Amino acid sequence: MFKKRLLALICGVIFSFGFAPFDLWLLSILSVAVLVGLLNKSTNKEAFLVGYAFGFGMWLSGISWLYVSIHYHGNIGIIGSSLIILIFISILSLYSGFLFLLNNVLESLTPKKIIFLTLPVAWTLMEFLRSYLFTGFPWLISGTMLADTFIDGYTPIIGAQGNSFILILLSVLVYKLYKNIIENRSALLLSLFVLLILMPSYFLKSFEWTSAENEIQVTLYQPNLTLEDKWSQFGIIKSQGMMEKAIEDANDGDLIVFPETALILSEKDNKPFMNLIRSKSFEKNITLITGIIEREDDYRIRNRLQTLGAMEDVYDKVKLVPFGEFIPLERYLGSFLDIIGLNLTNTLPGEAVKSIRTGKLKISPSICYEIAFDEHIRKTAKDSNILLTVSNDTWFGRSIGPIQHLEIAQNRALEHKKPLIRATNSGISAFVSKNGEIIERQTYFEDKTLTRNIILYSGNTFYSKYGNLPLLIFLILYVSFLSLRKLFHININ
Repeated sequence: MFKKRLLALICGVIFSFGFAPFDLWLLSILSVAVLVGLLNKSTNKEAFLVGYAFGFGMWLSGISWLYVSIHYHGNIGIIGSSLIILIFISILSLYSGFLFLLNNVLESLTPKKIIFLTLPVAWTLMEFLRSYLFTGFPWLISGTMLADTFIDGYTPIIGAQGNSFILILLSVLVYKLYKNIIENRSALLLSLFVLLILMPSYFLKSFEWTSAENEIQVTLYQPNLTLEDKWSQFGIIKSQGMMEKAIEDANDGDLIVFPETALILSEKDNKPFMNLIRSKSFEKNITLITGIIEREDDYRIRNRLQTLGAMEDVYDKVKLVPFGEFIPLERYLGSFLDIIGLNLTNTLPGEAVKSIRTGKLKISPSICYEIAFDEHIRKTAKDSNILLTVSNDTWFGRSIGPIQHLEIAQNRALEHKKPLIRATNSGISAFVSKNGEIIERQTYFEDKTLTRNIILYSGNTFYSKYGNLPLLIFLILYVSFLSLRKLFHININ
């Protein structure tokens, strides 16, 4: 049993290599295929422990970048930082444990003819649960690794969550192909089935869901400040100077974007400067969008996107980062978290999910962590012609965290077949095409401005219209069918 768990842990580590920056998604499929073999005829307890080990390996490798923010920016020692990460990973791994326990239970209820669907159903259900339970943690959603691959054609129909189902289904079929080959049975039917899954996805890549309607020049500015500089007088002066220069260099009708909290002084604390750039932007018919902190009082703030110039509008971050921007169950956990030295901020959530409209621009906005929530983005993306996300990934240094964050953003562009622009404090800022491809990007801590003409697209994909609802209906119907079959002793094997 120990060997099984160790192999499962190794499979979990390998599975994480399917995500950016490695993009070895074929290896991820193979790792799950090996796991399917390990789980063959397992007891419920064995299935849970093997699944837990797999999850531990995946999270250990996949979110190791959290150590950078906790140790280097949270001023917590090596032992303390490692302990916090291990506790977090231990909790997240429970999802994988329960995933394979659920799979074991469903397999006992499933007719042999459709048993290959059991793991994809259990996997997708558990990822849904992880995305919403306890405020949600939709990171390393398996289907996101398929963005900008030759089989990402299903994404505008079923989204990244649906791609998780496809990815795990392929893993199960690969295992069954292997079994047929070593047992000298025909693998032709299974091979045809795999092709029937892959080929439509490939051809759907060229399907035009949305249509071009306008064009605009966009410039992304990356202040490239360390966290210490950002929250200093030097950082304030540099950021404000960059904004004034950006307006001077811009042309009529341009869109200028600065990252999350580029302005750390609220408007009421910085009125002369805000009035200056508002006036200059308006005179040149420029739309300037910047992250800014809005202070409600001496203690509470809002994480805001503010539009200045051609159009005045604001968007306040709705999906806040647990333990980063607010403390869940603060009444009970607040004093404990103060003891361990996490200097947390109490940020108020925005009151509404809303788009930003300015002239020909209909922007679907998101701030940092929000881009990971597919349904949150869909609320505004379906009525937009461009997606915008801003972030401050300086917390994670040169780790793989910012690259994973960008990969998630690629999926949102692909789901809605609309271009996406991403501005960050120190990388990775980028232009992403409506097909989820990175057109141009900055690297870590690079002093570089990105300017490009971006075509705006109108219209909606199937996913834009219906989101995850069709997939959820299928999953619920599948589980309901198995439950009713068990209840009424229906035999269709």
